[in-house]
Formats: sequence, C-alpha cells, structure tokens
Amino acid sequence: MAAIRIEGLQKRIGDHAILADIDLAVADGEYVVVVGPSGCGKSTLLRTVAGLEDLTAGSIALGGRDITHLPPAERGVAMVFQSYALYPNMTVRQNLGFALKMAKRTASDIAAAVDKAAGILDIEHLLDRKPAALSGGQRQRVAIGRAIVRQPDLFLFDEPLSNLDTELRVKMRHEFLRLHKALGTTTLYVTHDQTEAMTLADRIVVLRAGKIEQIGTPDALYRRPANRFVAGFIGSPQMNFVDVVVVAVADTEVSLRLKQGGVFAVPIDRAPVEAGQALTLGIRPDDLVVAEGGGLSAKIDFTERMGGQSLVHLITNEGGPLLWQIHEDIDAKAGTRMTFDLAGSSALHLFDQSGERVQATA
Repeated sequence: MAAIRIEGLQKRIGDHAILADIDLAVADGEYVVVVGPSGCGKSTLLRTVAGLEDLTAGSIALGGRDITHLPPAERGVAMVFQSYALYPNMTVRQNLGFALKMAKRTASDIAAAVDKAAGILDIEHLLDRKPAALSGGQRQRVAIGRAIVRQPDLFLFDEPLSNLDTELRVKMRHEFLRLHKALGTTTLYVTHDQTEAMTLADRIVVLRAGKIEQIGTPDALYRRPANRFVAGFIGSPQMNFVDVVVVAVADTEVSLRLKQGGVFAVPIDRAPVEAGQALTLGIRPDDLVVAEGGGLSAKIDFTERMGGQSLVHLITNEGGPLLWQIHEDIDAKAGTRMTFDLAGSSALHLFDQSGERVQATA
C-alpha cells in the first residue's frame, strides 16, 4: 500500500485543456472516488496516473516514488476497465495469472496468487471457464482478480459497474466495500454515478471541465457544497434553486425576497452580502416544509409514487420547477396548489451570482 500525490497535473490537446492544474493527495489505504459529468476528465485522470496517457505538465508520486514518466508496468498500479478487457481465448485461471506469467514469475507463485485472489472474490468454481461462459458480474470479479494478483500499491477503477444492471450494481458495491476492507489498498475510483460515490468513498473529488470543484467526505459535500455546481450535482433528487434578493442583513440572519414578493429571514453563519444583492437559494427536496400561511407558492405538475415515498414535481408562481420529496404516499392531484415555508427548513444554502457559496444553515 502507498499514498499518492498528484501536483499541478495538466493534460492538453492543442489549446484544449482536458485536465487543468489537478492537485490531489490520497492517503495510504484511502478510498477516493472521482465524480463529474461526462467529458469532465475523470477517465483521463486515471489513465495519466496509470501511465496510459502522457501528461502535459505536473508530477505523480506513489509511495514517495516519482512515477510521472515510468512505463505502466513499473508504476505499481493496477487498473480495472469498464469493458473488463478479458482475453476471450483464455480460461479465468489463465486470465488471472497472465500478468504474472509475463513477469516471469514461477508456476507455483502464479498458482498461489491466483488461488488467493479467487478465494477473496469467491470465483474458485469459475477458474476453468472462459469469459463467454460468465455473467457480467462474474466477468467483473475476474477483472478485479486480475488486478489483485499483481499486489499493486494502487487500484484504479474506471466506471467498473456501468455495464451491469441495477440489482447487480447494488450487490457489486457491497463487494467493493468488502474487498477494500479485506485488502486496504489505496484506491482511485471513477464513476458518473453519485450513489456509488456516496456509498464507497472515504472522500469524493468533484470534477468539472478538467478542474476540481471540491474535495470532501460524502457528508461534507452533501451538507456544505462549495458552489452551486456541487450542490446540484451531489444529491438525488437534485437540489432546488430559487432566485431571491437580499432585503436586509443583520448579525445573525438575512432577509430575502422572492420574485413573487414573499419576504422571509434565514440564519447565517457568514454574510458577505448586502441589501439589493441577487442570490440563489438552494434547498433539497426532502428539506421543504409545508406552510399554512405565506411562503413559496407552487402547484403540483405530477407525482412519482415510489412505494414508501413520493417525489412531487411542482411549478412555482415564478415559473420555475420545484421538487418535493416525502417519505409517504400522497393523494394530491395535478393542479393542487401548495405553499412551502422556506424559513422553516433546517438546511438552506445561498450562492452568489458566480455560483460560489456564501452561507448555509446546515
């Protein structure tokens, strides 16, 4: 096992920056998940660490050893791809031992390493099959096993569950957690699925357009997003955003006015704002509180009923969408008008016009 430190990493193609000044330190044994929208540079980051792509600038150190310009085989990393990349003409046993065979390890060493990996992943009964005879989940286990036998200092996973169905993805997430607990190997894991990120990660790195927007624990990113992008990207269903204007600022609260005219006060923990300033208020769908009197007025557009909970889609008087999540069924019909007490919510977020966080009550 080993810590990894990435400093000033850049990857450019012509004038286009795929990665821009990435600084990231991952502790020995830590499980860090990189998330972001398609095309943000997640996979490119992993491939530069693996040595599969050259970087334009910066450095990568693993276990205190500079691996920036080392070939992939000498870096001490093992990468598991989205496509599994198994050799179709080889058995599972041969696939697992192939890298060790190329490294000219003895037959007894290879057999011992393969048997150990197969035992960890519970695939001993598959060793004599070929990939065509395996399910998607079994192929994924073999791909992981091929990485395990190398005993790397660092695991790299590039969207390894994206080809699996929903039920199997849930099962495999638990398998990844069990595997990490058993091996404790430092891990960088890329996914576009924030549920995977929130479930697996010690810390999450949020990427956008090749730049890091925020690094933190799943709870920190959910409760204290650094900007509007992170607030909207982390959390499912997505955070609601409502335009407001600052009416007055006091020591412990700020008064805000909705476009439709309602005024309400919210607590503040810091207030670099002033009267007349336009802000965006963020509130998660399950933090909305129904009001009896004045507040944010909206009417139901449609409702998604999901057994023990409902996701209500609303349209505000200001014309914007609003999501309300409740942990029960609801009989209200489309067109029903509702009012929400924003000041009564336990967790509000404010962002300035550049998208940066200015305060939160969470």
